[in-house]
This record gives sequence, structure tokens and C-alpha cells, in this order.
Amino acid sequence: MTWVNTVSVVGNGRELDLKNDLYTVIEANGTSVRSGSPVSFDTIVGFKHQATGGILHSHTKYYGSTPLMNHQQVTIWHGRNGDDNWLIRRFNSSTSSGDSDFLSDGDIISLIHGKTELALYSHPMLFGDGSQEASCHGNGNDENNKWRIELIDDSEL
Repeated sequence: MTWVNTVSVVGNGRELDLKNDLYTVIEANGTSVRSGSPVSFDTIVGFKHQATGGILHSHTKYYGSTPLMNHQQVTIWHGRNGDDNWLIRRFNSSTSSGDSDFLSDGDIISLIHGKTELALYSHPMLFGDGSQEASCHGNGNDENNKWRIELIDDSEL
């Protein structure tokens, strides 16, 4: 995922861009987690964008909709509050790399916004630069609610 003009979170397709697509799993707002701890499914976490330091954020209040699909906005924000919390859920039982309760490389997940309970959603419609709009929409069971875990070795950064 990358961000555009601080309004929309977008995906750039299937190629991993180590500069713009990296998010680090961080503790949910109001919690404390030791760095490096394994992350399990059904855990509420936050996501920090590596390139900007901003936090993946959505709103419980309506601040306008996304430009392409008119769904709930998702932004990168440099503050912290409860609107930064996301529930990590298995997309379904056939999309995880094992039977572990912890996230593994290649797992397919849904991310559910902690307050609105809408899922992070990537649209098939593209912006002019080829990036995809992301928003919150639906319950997490749609194909566009799939997100893949890719564990990156620090030496690759």
C-alpha cells in the first residue's frame, strides 16, 4: 500500500515496493506490546507506514468519502487514537499457511476497522497513475478484502 495526497490509502498492484508498500505492525492505540512479539489472528493492532511514519487510520465520523467509490475514507495520519485500531482476521481457513494461531509469511487476512467494523477494501478501479483506491467497506468476506502478509528481513530495507 502507498498513500496519495494524505487523503487515500492505495495499493500499487502486485509488485512489492519496499519504499512505499511497507507497514510495520505496531501496538493498538491504548495498549502495550513488546517489539518483536509474534502477532496472532484476532488481535487488534495498528499499522505504521515505514516511508512516512504515519499510522493507517479511518474514521467513525464521516469526513467525506473516497473519490472513486464513495466509501469510508482510509488515510495515513500522524496522530494516534482509537480510529487507528485494526482487527487481524483470517480471510478464511484455506488462506493461511498453516494451523498456527500466529501470522506467517503468505497468510491472507482481512483487516477490520476497530470502531466501524468495516473491512479494509481495495477497489478494482484504478486512478490515472495505476494505483488502487483503498477504503473501508463490507464485512471482510469479499475478494477485495484480501491482504497478504509478507515478512521482510530488515537487511532487505
